Amino acid sequence: MQNPFIENNEPAEKEIQEIKNHLEKSHGREFTWEEATKAAWDMRNLAQLFLKAGTEEYERQKKLKEFPKGFHLEGRSYTCSICNEINPGESSWYDKYGIKCMTCQKAINLKIIPRSVAKNKEQWYSKYELEDFFNLKGALLNKYIKQGFLKVRIIPGESKKNHHRLFLIKDNRDVLPPKKLLRARTVKVMKNGEEFYTSEDWYEYIDIPLAKKISKYRIVECLKETFQMPIEKGHFYHKEINPLFRHKS
Repeated sequence: MQNPFIENNEPAEKEIQEIKNHLEKSHGREFTWEEATKAAWDMRNLAQLFLKAGTEEYERQKKLKEFPKGFHLEGRSYTCSICNEINPGESSWYDKYGIKCMTCQKAINLKIIPRSVAKNKEQWYSKYELEDFFNLKGALLNKYIKQGFLKVRIIPGESKKNHHRLFLIKDNRDVLPPKKLLRARTVKVMKNGEEFYTSEDWYEYIDIPLAKKISKYRIVECLKETFQMPIEKGHFYHKEINPLFRHKS
């Protein structure tokens, strides 16, 4: 297959055919020429995005050799890898753990949170993920924190208001499962007589093997209570999905 980073006016027929063959082998169905062509263009667009991001990261890594403790970014605004807030460059900080806002960086400097959380989101849950995965939110979440059932790391804000809350898995080893067990999956469904694609959360497709894995963690003690509350989360339905990504029928 041709290198997708090489720029041409349009994908060559040979490249499209190779992609078509690969998709049919991976997905176990026939793909149209139009689908394969779209996938070829998508690969090129993704490649250009990765190339741009890789170039920026290369320049930062070069500068990091000169300033090994880190530095403020310049120019546009950047997203903090911990709290996800967008800040202008002068309010951001970059070091070997990635991009952070200065508020989260201060929490790292004060050892409120470990540096590694900036680089590895699998180490912790945010309050939004607790709501997303377990419908655990608001007063109920605060109750479990107050009881000591859940241990939280609080990043203080500039005022009395908290900036962000992290629930580290190492602080909650017997309570919170690895996030990889809770991945949503894309499925094909019928809606009003038409085929659509949507996502299913883990509790919508759970089977006995998955239930056994999750039941090892004490978060299941909360689910009877949390899932009695309305789940304020809808589904998005799409007529098509990128053929480069697998889905469950």
